[in-house]
Amino acid sequence: MVSRENRVLLGSLFLVWLAVTIVGLTGIGAESSVLAFVVLAGIGIVLPQLYLAATDDDVPGRKRVRIAAVLALVIAMLGFSGADATERLIIAGLVAALLVAVVAYEFTAGYRGTAAER
Repeated sequence: MVSRENRVLLGSLFLVWLAVTIVGLTGIGAESSVLAFVVLAGIGIVLPQLYLAATDDDVPGRKRVRIAAVLALVIAMLGFSGADATERLIIAGLVAALLVAVVAYEFTAGYRGTAAER
């Protein structure tokens, strides 16, 4: 039997395949590194990890959020060095926004943890 986590990850893989197929058939943004990053990192990694962080109790949500941010950063560093300067700047902005969101999430989780102890 396939676990719930694997079903979510397979569903995100199907969504990545669907997005790539639609882009391939329509040709809209087919050469865009930003679109490729959003599809691979956003739909393939970040979206399922955030969904599982919100709904799954087996693995703490903080770990899932950290995993999503680090893997998006790794994909941005490894896969998009050949993009032009403007696209690299946009991808760097997206990754920076994701990392700021992770830091904000850690601060709020830490604050809630200390507030609950009082």
